[in-house]
Amino acid sequence: MHMHHSNNKKKIAGWLLANVFIACVSTVAAQPYLDILNLKYVSSPDAGLFNQNKNAVKIRHIGFTTNIPIRLKNKKDAVILSPFWENWLLKINNQNQESYHSVALPVSLSKSIPYTRWSYLLTAIVRMNDSVINSKGQWQVGGAIISSYKRHERLTLKLGLYINNEFFGVFVMPLVGIDWKIDAGNNLFGILPGNLTYEHKINSRFYYGVNFRAITNSYSKDKGYQRVNENQLGFFLDTYLSKKFVINIEAGHSFYRKLESGVKHISKLNAEVNDNLYVRATLAYRIRF
Repeated sequence: MHMHHSNNKKKIAGWLLANVFIACVSTVAAQPYLDILNLKYVSSPDAGLFNQNKNAVKIRHIGFTTNIPIRLKNKKDAVILSPFWENWLLKINNQNQESYHSVALPVSLSKSIPYTRWSYLLTAIVRMNDSVINSKGQWQVGGAIISSYKRHERLTLKLGLYINNEFFGVFVMPLVGIDWKIDAGNNLFGILPGNLTYEHKINSRFYYGVNFRAITNSYSKDKGYQRVNENQLGFFLDTYLSKKFVINIEAGHSFYRKLESGVKHISKLNAEVNDNLYVRATLAYRIRF
């Protein structure tokens, strides 16, 4: 009897936690779900279908991301903590393999404007981007603001601006986003130029679709920097092991990849690397809404 009572408590606690997350996030997310925990592994070997006349390159990218929404008193707005860690391993031709780390704490405020269809997301990002993470690691500060307009229940449009103090200079990027529930089985969502996803639902266990992502990062290197520009287009399959645990497998190709090293305002050296195939595997604790 005691065991049964304890199990009921756990179920109720889990149900309450899930609903708090959903209530927090459904007001702001540019997607039909939120990954509370996300562990990714990406490998791009020296093998490609086009742009193969440049320098050979191998890339491995791993990362761990969390999203922790905290609902505010009015129950419509939220603060979202999204700490993450990631690592890039780069090997160009026969040179030594280089490793770069990032540890970051993005903090976002999601705020709806009462009696309107407008809301906004204000994000501040502090991160250490370096070849080592220690007291001598170099810091970056940046942020973004995104305004959202809900045209109707199934379509939200977004407009914003991203700014970050990269090691190669101040990086400013306008943002355009969409969150479109096309119908019961199809979604289109993302914020360009960073990412865009088309997702099709087969059933409650399986989803497939197409992902586009564009990554621009810079890392402290000696007295200068290493810049990583990685653009990917791939096909994915999501398999839900349970209602909330999902495995994502994606395969595709990079394009307009760019690896650049230099010293801020002084010199730049483009490594002129190939575009390659890539595979990506992700394990996530995900809440859909």
